[in-house]
Amino acid sequence: MRGSIVRRTRHWIANRGVAGTLAESFRRVPVVFRRLQARFCDEAQLMPPRPAVHPFDIRHGVDTSGLIWGEDLKSAHPDTYWASGYYAISPVVFWKAMDRLNLPWERFTFIDVGCGKGRALLLAQRYRFHHLIGLEISPELAHIAQENQKKFHASWNLANRVEILQCDATEFVWPAEPSVLFLYHPFARPVMIRLLQNLSMSLRAHPRAIYLVYANPELHDALLKAGFLVKLWDDSFDVAEEDVTADFFGEHREHITAYRNV
Repeated sequence: MRGSIVRRTRHWIANRGVAGTLAESFRRVPVVFRRLQARFCDEAQLMPPRPAVHPFDIRHGVDTSGLIWGEDLKSAHPDTYWASGYYAISPVVFWKAMDRLNLPWERFTFIDVGCGKGRALLLAQRYRFHHLIGLEISPELAHIAQENQKKFHASWNLANRVEILQCDATEFVWPAEPSVLFLYHPFARPVMIRLLQNLSMSLRAHPRAIYLVYANPELHDALLKAGFLVKLWDDSFDVAEEDVTADFFGEHREHITAYRNV
């Protein structure tokens, strides 16, 4: 437990600075108190019930549900220390965000950065991307995503070519073609900065259109400070009722920002 607290505190400081971390700590006092109660009392009575399997998984024969904290991800790579964890995007929110972009999809490659079990990668197959790529640092999650891709069935699946790579996204060789990147706050600031530096170098070598969709955009300032992205919109979208019932936190809205390169 002590290791988890230290790790999350380092994440908060890296992402928000000391002042922001103190403010967040005060905001989370009730949650911390509840977890301490659960440690010494009847956890079944004090903690919320485990969320159900998301109906998306049941409909399509896959496993994309659940919450995995970053400290529970299994990987020897040092960047795993900065991983936020795994939690999947609401299907309806993902589709609303993509519909708002309204791009000629067949000209673009879709890249899910920190794809986890691969739900966003599956959802993106509703659009006629000519290539879809998932990047995941955890061997275990990358394997689950690959298995999900094999088992996935949907009448609206338009996918042509899908790849899931177990790799460090900061070292990824970006395809020299127009792309839509999706991130569900996959990692803390140290890794985000290196990812943006890598992407910037790729764009200088091969100029092209890049769109970036960022869910739970905790590091939105890092994207703007990178110097090559401009914000298109910043919005919150209502989730579906089935998302709420299967959601660990019981959230009713998802915050999304979208960017493109200049």
